[in-house]
Amino acid sequence: MKARVLVLNGFVKGWNILKSLADDGFAVNCGHHTPDAPGLFSNRIDDRSANLVYPNPKIDEKGFVNAVLEHLGRFRFDIVLPVNAAEMMALARQKDKLSALALFPFETYSKLLLLHDKKYFFELLAAQFDPDVMPRSWSIGDQTPPISDIIAKAGLGQAAFQPMDDYPTVEHFLNAQPGVIYPLMVKTRRATSAVGIYRVRNETELRTACRILGEVDIIVQETLAGRGVGISYVRWDRPPLLARFGHKRVREYPIAGGASTSREPWDCDNHPLTANLAGFLERLDWHGVVMFEFKEVVDGGGQPAYKFLEANPRFWGSVPLAIANGVNFPALLCRAALGLSLPPVQNQKKYRARILFSDTLSMIFNVFHGYRVGYHLRDYFNFRRLKLDDIDFRDFSATRKIFRRMAVEFFSRLRRKPA
Repeated sequence: MKARVLVLNGFVKGWNILKSLADDGFAVNCGHHTPDAPGLFSNRIDDRSANLVYPNPKIDEKGFVNAVLEHLGRFRFDIVLPVNAAEMMALARQKDKLSALALFPFETYSKLLLLHDKKYFFELLAAQFDPDVMPRSWSIGDQTPPISDIIAKAGLGQAAFQPMDDYPTVEHFLNAQPGVIYPLMVKTRRATSAVGIYRVRNETELRTACRILGEVDIIVQETLAGRGVGISYVRWDRPPLLARFGHKRVREYPIAGGASTSREPWDCDNHPLTANLAGFLERLDWHGVVMFEFKEVVDGGGQPAYKFLEANPRFWGSVPLAIANGVNFPALLCRAALGLSLPPVQNQKKYRARILFSDTLSMIFNVFHGYRVGYHLRDYFNFRRLKLDDIDFRDFSATRKIFRRMAVEFFSRLRRKPA
């Protein structure tokens, strides 16, 4: 009998994860907070009666968790696989209840929080990595437990950390840092993609951004100019490191700093950060997936340097690129959690990937603003070894749902200037 996986997210990323699991021999079903999510209509699903439409976890976390627990009680699933942070963190809070019904192949809530929360993450990094690989960072309005409490709850009593400078209000920050250099990035500590992130050019904009975010649990960081790159890992018990994959961003939307829309493989195997991060995860005794994101900053001599942006202890937006190149992170994680055989990983590093609709928007606005016009046009119209995240005519019913939804969003965004 096939192992069954309930994938909790049915839009582009979740749909690709669902397909990758089905193609690896798993029986799959989909859950989403709207009834028109493409993944719910995928032809990879044998029995759609076991799909789930649940409350939006960002609005009704308790209702979401209860809906998932009830569904797992009605249908047999071996694994429940949340795709995005909201679903994952909500279920991690109830891991004990959840584990009685299905495997949850992620860490405990406290350990996830150490990487998901940007302040905690940079406090861990500061004690274990060279300062040159981190942006200057400050905390404003911290109202959360100190990292030492979270480390203790995660069972990592010996983990080293270095507290971040914290200021009660934005005015305290401005008084203490009179020479701070703009622009700055202002973020909520648990921001995902471009939600809850502002780029500010002066004190007035900084005050405005902090006011919008409630002046509570905010991170302020120096702005890093350069290309986004990432190193991704999946770890379990034996062997602990199952696979890794590197990628570089080509475009993103909004173009001033948003989710990636076009990516390409990056050969990170021999990069010093790759081994250092593997050691970092080993010290955390990490189980699950994680992607570390950096900015590739080129110095005056033309040599690239890398500075951390964040960690995503969940499936990241570019995971379809890794899957297309033979590194099937979802299947490896589920196989390891279930104790199934692990096939050798064939990291081909030859395919590029993009989200067609949002990448088209990114290309249009990059050209409109005069940003590296020739480069973006040449890359956009280069279709060699290209995989599309949002179009798969072998799964036409789901693709049709994506096409309708993205077409409406495309023309809506085209009418307004991106942030």
